[in-house]
Amino acid sequence: EVEYLTRMKVYDIVSRKAMKASGRGKLIKGRWLDVNKGDSSSPDIRSRFVGKEFATGVDASLYAGTPPLEALKILMGQAASHRAADLHIMLSDVKRAYFHAAAARELYVEIPREDPAWTPDAIGKLNLALYGTRDAALNWSLECGETLRAAGYVQGRANPCLFANKELGVSVVVHGDDFIGV
Repeated sequence: EVEYLTRMKVYDIVSRKAMKASGRGKLIKGRWLDVNKGDSSSPDIRSRFVGKEFATGVDASLYAGTPPLEALKILMGQAASHRAADLHIMLSDVKRAYFHAAAARELYVEIPREDPAWTPDAIGKLNLALYGTRDAALNWSLECGETLRAAGYVQGRANPCLFANKELGVSVVVHGDDFIGV
């Protein structure tokens, strides 16, 4: 995971003194989150480095949309009722999605001790969204929307999680890093 953080340039190493001298940004702690994606008989342990930015109040500017259940029902109905059109349902999950979205705020994180650049004075200035930061979902949502619009999709007016490309005949519902398309 540390190699991936480095390869993706999730953060740049800076000194605590440099952060304090800038007078901007916020320093948060980081931690490892271990999850078993398997089960007790066949464990598949995944580790992810996350930020520990805690909510200090409601902030509507950090909102990331959620698709309505009806959107999924419409896609299923579309696929089921147009058998002659040879429609298919596609389910996709983007691995480490937030690392594909730029950080929108000046935010610093305590880097993991496993990082070869770690010293007591070294911290990371985030270049990309990091799981556990308050705006990570919003940053990913904005990146996802920009990418789909650039590919010719029209974003829904009623809900920002809905996309359609009439030329391709494809409809997509996006929920976080999960995509459902017909």
